[in-house]
Amino acid sequence: MTKIASILLAGGESKRYGGNKLLSPHYSGLPLIHYSLQQVQGLHLSSIYVVTGRWHSGLFGVLQTFASQSTKNQIDVTQIKTTQNETILKETIHNKPTHQTTIQICHNDVWDEGIASSIRCGLNAVLESKDNQYTHVLVHLADLASVTTSTLDNLIEQVSVHPDDIIYSQWNNHRGELQATVPAIFPRAAFDSLLKLSGDKGAKKVIEDWKRKGKAVGVAHPESALDIDSPRDWKAYRSTGV
Repeated sequence: MTKIASILLAGGESKRYGGNKLLSPHYSGLPLIHYSLQQVQGLHLSSIYVVTGRWHSGLFGVLQTFASQSTKNQIDVTQIKTTQNETILKETIHNKPTHQTTIQICHNDVWDEGIASSIRCGLNAVLESKDNQYTHVLVHLADLASVTTSTLDNLIEQVSVHPDDIIYSQWNNHRGELQATVPAIFPRAAFDSLLKLSGDKGAKKVIEDWKRKGKAVGVAHPESALDIDSPRDWKAYRSTGV
């Protein structure tokens, strides 16, 4: 049986932005971190692990607000303290009585090493969970303003067809070169490779390694091309058709 956990990476420094970009307003009116989490929540996966880092305190407050606002949408939220991480926000969705989504916040205190440390932090939290029956993890960046529940679901649909392969986002850069990136879904056989990442090398290295072995499947996902790195990226985002 397929069971997918999501790791939402929100631990970067936002150096080029000059502040916490994940608190900047998305066109929907929500803080970017709130918007990104909302899109992943719409997938109704078993668990979401949000990895914070440099801006942990500010993000934690917004995530608490997210939980509070969710209660107005018929979602019960309880906080469960843990010894390993900050808290677990446990949500029971009333219109899906058999489904529960657990949102766990993992603080990566070595965030300055680079993105690899955030991936390891999130994946270790998945592996250390009491319900460690996950067959796959969805690795997603919190600063992708165009990605939606629907576009992420296109990736998930391929897991049943290619359960032993990496399912990755595929798009063309401005030079027309095909890119292979996250959001991507990694089978359990790829977990060790993710845990061996270091420095500022992200999951793309693992994707490329598996592509060479013929064990990775690309899904057209142009929405994953635009990440918010600086304030001017919002202008570029609003001018795109995705």
